[in-house]
Amino acid sequence: MIETKELIGGLNMRTKFITVKLSYDTEETYEITMQEVKEIFQMMNNLKRNAIIVDIEQGVNENDDGQDE
Repeated sequence: MIETKELIGGLNMRTKFITVKLSYDTEETYEITMQEVKEIFQMMNNLKRNAIIVDIEQGVNENDDGQDE
């Protein structure tokens, strides 16, 4: 976890980056899950906190079944 500080709108805001691992069985499950995560982020945002998805990257599938090809 990385922590930084910044001044936003006169408030001294702290920032932490959190890495989350998501395992899924199909692309449909992934898409549904990402929509739900975005909705959760929107619900929790207010003047004192703001959460955004900064980056999404494909991990290495150790059980490669060809689904990414």
